[in-house]
Amino acid sequence: MADTHNRAQSGRPVRSLLKRIAAMLAVLALLAWVGWRAWHDVGRIQWAELEVSPRLIALSVLCVVVAFFWQGLLWVVMIRGLGYTIGAAVGMRAAVVSLLGNYVPGKVVILIFRAEIAGRYGVPKVPVAGSVVLETLLRNLVAALLAGLGLYHMGVGQSYMAALAMMLLVSAVVAHPAVFNRLGNFVLRTLGRPELPRELGAGRIAALLAGYLVFWALYTSGFYLLTRGTLGAPLWDFPGLAISLMISQIGSTLTVFAPVGLGVSDATLAGVLALTGAVPGPGVLALVARVWRTLAEMSAIGLAWVLPAGVPGPKSLEEAEAPAERP
Repeated sequence: MADTHNRAQSGRPVRSLLKRIAAMLAVLALLAWVGWRAWHDVGRIQWAELEVSPRLIALSVLCVVVAFFWQGLLWVVMIRGLGYTIGAAVGMRAAVVSLLGNYVPGKVVILIFRAEIAGRYGVPKVPVAGSVVLETLLRNLVAALLAGLGLYHMGVGQSYMAALAMMLLVSAVVAHPAVFNRLGNFVLRTLGRPELPRELGAGRIAALLAGYLVFWALYTSGFYLLTRGTLGAPLWDFPGLAISLMISQIGSTLTVFAPVGLGVSDATLAGVLALTGAVPGPGVLALVARVWRTLAEMSAIGLAWVLPAGVPGPKSLEEAEAPAERP
């Protein structure tokens, strides 16, 4: 028995190493495909007619930075809806700084960063983790719906429709208040933690969905401005660009083996851009977008890092609303 256990233990590092090597090779293969595509797309772009606009590129980065802070504000609305109190500035800081977790394989650092900052202000770590899951579900639900409708309207991308429909179904079921609240309380009870002070209602979920619609409007507008400022894309290319970005970001979110969905999101972006015909050089734009996204995320993280910390508060709204004890 002991020998079997020891052999199993000794085999784990080898399997872990093989998994990391396989993930690295997959990323390199996808990046190589994007690079190959970009090399062949170079000849399709009329470089002499292009006029790069630094102002539009800067504005595109600003749009995405605002989108990230807006997403942080939506997280504050969500966490307050669950019955925990946290300041808007602190909540936005926690949400935006946690984007650093995108650059670590497994993306668990997203939860760690957000839970660490929010925990200093009385919000327990387990509900923070659950809220990040719900945030991802709702954000991707809106993206999948918009992208699916866009592909259907354009009459292309039938191969993506089934996956988008599946994501819509799973996200809608898990994010439904009747499911999420019960699931959240079950996890908390199993871990021996207090249940949620409050439950998210349908009205709050609907408001969050509308908020993520604004998030995607900001993000896709930034992507269009980037494409306009580099490849001179006309306004009528916006639908194809928006669809491509949203599907690539869904892929990035679902990819846990590569930091920031490296390789997967780039290949997906190039593939959907080619499918929609939004730009003449989809591979080139995919590489440009990789640098642009990193620049936007790091700019947002830097701004969030200097936000005022505020004063730690009670764990729940019930504690905050309770009358103070008199001496």
